[in-house]
Amino acid sequence: MINQDEKKSEELLNCGLQDIDRHKEDFKTAERWAIIGVAGNIILTVFKAFAGIVGGSSAMVADAMHSASDIVASAVVYISLKIAKKPADEDHPYGHGKAEAISSAIVGLMLVAAGFEILKTAYETISAGSIEAPGIIALYAAIVSIITKEMMYRLTYKVGKRINSPSTIANAMDHRSDAFSSIATFIGIGGAILGYPIMDPIAGGLVALFILKMGYDIIKDAVNQIMDKSAEEEKLVKIKEVVMSTHGVRDAHDIRVRQSGPFYLVDLDICVDSNVSIAEAHDICDIVRNNVHQSLDKIHEVRVHVDPMDKE
Repeated sequence: MINQDEKKSEELLNCGLQDIDRHKEDFKTAERWAIIGVAGNIILTVFKAFAGIVGGSSAMVADAMHSASDIVASAVVYISLKIAKKPADEDHPYGHGKAEAISSAIVGLMLVAAGFEILKTAYETISAGSIEAPGIIALYAAIVSIITKEMMYRLTYKVGKRINSPSTIANAMDHRSDAFSSIATFIGIGGAILGYPIMDPIAGGLVALFILKMGYDIIKDAVNQIMDKSAEEEKLVKIKEVVMSTHGVRDAHDIRVRQSGPFYLVDLDICVDSNVSIAEAHDICDIVRNNVHQSLDKIHEVRVHVDPMDKE
C-alpha cells in the first residue's frame, strides 16, 4: 500500500511533468508564430516597397522600411525562443527565460531606430520642396497593409497572452505599430491624391512618431523584466490567499514574484507552529509549493522558507 508521502511525491512529479509538456507546446506555438511573422513581413515589405517606388510615395516607402525592420524583429524573437526554452544549467540556474526580455528590448530598439530614420526621410522630403502626388497603387498597398497587419496583430497577440510570452507579445505590438503606420500612410497618400501632396511626407513623419512611442513602450517593459520588477499586485494577493489556506500555515510574508520569459519565479516565507517537527514543516512546504503551482498558471518555481511561530 502506498503511504501518504509516496502519494504526495507522485502528485508533485505528475504536476512537474504536466508543466514541462505544456511549456514545450507553448514554445512550439510561439516559434510557429514568429516564423509566420517573418514570412508575412517579407511579403509585405516587397509589396509595399514596389508600390511606394512605382507610385512615388515617400510615406509608403517609409512604411516598407518599417515592415523590413519587422522581418529582423520576428527573426530575433524566433532565436530568443530557441534560447529561452533551454532548461536550467550550471551557468544559468534560473533557466534562460530572460532571453525573451532581451529580444523584446532589441525589437524596441529596432523600432526606435526605424522611427528616427523615417522621421529623417520625411523631413528631407519636405525640405526639398519638390513633392508630387503619389499614384493610386500606393493607396491600394496601404489598404492591404492595414488589413493584413491588423490580422497578424490580433492573432499573434492572442497567442502571446495565452502562453504569456513577452517576446511574442512584443512581436504582436510590432505588427500593430505597422498597421497604425499604414493607416497614417493611407491618410497621407489619400490627401496627396486629392490635391495636398505635402500630406504624404507629413504622414511619414506621423508614422515615425508612432513607431518611436511603440518602441519606447516595448523597451520599458523589457527593462522592467530584466530588472526583476515585481508582478502585479493581484498575483501577490492570490498567492497569499492560496498559501494561507494551506493546513499548517499560520502566516505568510515577504512574497516576491518575478518574471523570467513566460514563467514566474516565486519566493516566500511561511510561519508554522514552532512545535512541529522538521519533517512536518518540510511536508507543509511541499504542499504550499504544490498548491501555488496548481492555483496559478505559468509558475515555474516556488521557493519556500519556513519560520517558527509560537502559539501565543
